[in-house]
Amino acid sequence: MEIGGLNKLTLYNLVHIYECGEEGNEENEIKELGIYSSIEKAQEAIKRYFKLPGFNNYPIDCFFINDCKVDKDYGWTEGFCSSIDLTQDFETLTLCFNKWLGIKKTIRESWDDENYYNALCEIHHKIYTAKSSDDLANHIEKVWSYRFANNTKNRTNYIELSENILELINSV
Repeated sequence: MEIGGLNKLTLYNLVHIYECGEEGNEENEIKELGIYSSIEKAQEAIKRYFKLPGFNNYPIDCFFINDCKVDKDYGWTEGFCSSIDLTQDFETLTLCFNKWLGIKKTIRESWDDENYYNALCEIHHKIYTAKSSDDLANHIEKVWSYRFANNTKNRTNYIELSENILELINSV
């Protein structure tokens, strides 16, 4: 620890994580258990928790200790989208591509095509980091060429698609 401040102090966050839900629809159940001043104190807490009902139904390796520095940003430094927003955006993206390609399938039917779905996943991520519609168009063209070796679309088609996607995503 630095004299006169906490900026070099390390704390230890103890969590308990296990999978729950039905097969194919599993989710992680996470319980924040405590923050400790040393790794040893966090390990002692594991021993206490592991004896308690509920916790003793799961293996000891469901306990995790994360070290963290005080006064340091760890994530979400560019903001966040909720999972509902991400799902809606992915559905919007799928509808844009289906229209662009003249595909007459539902969203779910479109996602059944693994290659198509994976291409959409690669493009979906870029929506949030693209600096412009031209930047997104470049990415879409690269993904599309790689995944489908499709040369039937020209540069203008990619730019129009990217502008449409960004307009729809940003209007929600």
